[in-house]
Amino acid sequence: MSLFVKEKCLQGPRNRAPRGVSCMLSVRRAVSSMICRRERRWCRLSLFVLGLACLLGKTPANASDSLTLYMYYLPHRLTEDSGRQYDRFLEVLFDRTGLAIERKSAPLLRASNLFRQDQQSCIFPSNIRALKLDTVASRFGTSDTVDIVSLRLYTAKRQATGAALADFRPERVGYIRGSGAVHFLGENSDQYVPIASEEQLIRMLELDRIDAFLGHHPDTALALEDLDRPDALHVSPVAPDTLRFPITFVCHDSAVSRAFLKTVNSEIARMHASGVTRDIFGKHAEFEQPDEHTEEVPLTE
Repeated sequence: MSLFVKEKCLQGPRNRAPRGVSCMLSVRRAVSSMICRRERRWCRLSLFVLGLACLLGKTPANASDSLTLYMYYLPHRLTEDSGRQYDRFLEVLFDRTGLAIERKSAPLLRASNLFRQDQQSCIFPSNIRALKLDTVASRFGTSDTVDIVSLRLYTAKRQATGAALADFRPERVGYIRGSGAVHFLGENSDQYVPIASEEQLIRMLELDRIDAFLGHHPDTALALEDLDRPDALHVSPVAPDTLRFPITFVCHDSAVSRAFLKTVNSEIARMHASGVTRDIFGKHAEFEQPDEHTEEVPLTE
């Protein structure tokens, strides 16, 4: 049985109570059952044994319940029900490994804040600098790279030599609200315009309300395809070169999270080797090559 497969008795409710409390509540309900009323002596003995197991909190099932995976809600990659991109990746990953972990998706900033506050949690898709935790990296663990996300500059008109941020007034440049990548781009970044979605950024560019926007690839490419307009915009790398970020699971360090990451890493390697991840992420996917150095800069704050 997998380390993280849930057992019926020793799993708490979705909204976790403190360690051991949720399990004790489940055990206590047995006292009022018909069986317990008939066999009081055996019920008391069972209550003692199960209660002790709950309080010790060392069973594999209880360990799995102690970990929560917070996820960034990404309209074109992770919605929990799209059946594609990161949704499909997680479905295959957890099905193959038998991992059982509570999952919660939220917008970028909220998911990051929930993760920071919950010491028994992981977050995906992210990286250690995305959370601005690189200075205390020893307190966290990360998985192997799942895929690569790039920061690119999108414009409505093709530039003869390619567009650059310096070509535009900062207040006329948009970006996805919650993205921390833009703060890497200099002192003018606080003047960029935060917008809720890729679709709104595309629309504002077409209406000439902004002159350009900073988008994540492949998210923006997927948004354009969903709008049936794959070639509507022109894309340029952000100077001096396209910024590329390794996407991983990030976890608060603990024995449980280390076991989780070990299992995840083994399956990520198998999925890469067999071509499953490439099939899932499609033609826009980018992956880290062997011995490749990928610059880690903030992706989401």
